[in-house]
Formats: sequence, structure tokens, C-alpha cells
Amino acid sequence: MIEAYQKVAYIGLRNPDGSYQLNVPLYVKVSEVGKSGMTYQQEEIIHKISQIMMKQYESRFTEFIKNHKPVQQ
Repeated sequence: MIEAYQKVAYIGLRNPDGSYQLNVPLYVKVSEVGKSGMTYQQEEIIHKISQIMMKQYESRFTEFIKNHKPVQQ
């Protein structure tokens, strides 16, 4: 079995000096199952990772909104 990596996203990171490093590729390790099955496996993995990332970002965004609501007087 050959190890393969699939690029699933680009992310932004913060450097130690506080500056931003944009467009850093995010890879996920996949197992190659053969030339015919690889495309399906890649798509399935990308969909699963996308779902997990969307849930995580949604919960973080919801928490951010809760913490930054303006106080009504």
C-alpha cells in the first residue's frame, strides 16, 4: 500500500512574530486503493473532512457571536 496525501484546503496561520502566513495548504493522509478507486476515495474523504471543518467553524462562529453581542441599554 502506498501512502498518499490529498490537499483538502488552504488555511491561514500566524507566524511566531504575529504576522499572518496565508494560503498554507492543508493535507490529509489517504491510502491508495488502486487507480480506479482513488478518485471516489478522495472525494469521500474531502466530503467527510469538509463536514467536520464546517461543524467546527460553525460552533466557533456561534460562540464568537454570543461573546460579541452588543449590550443593549
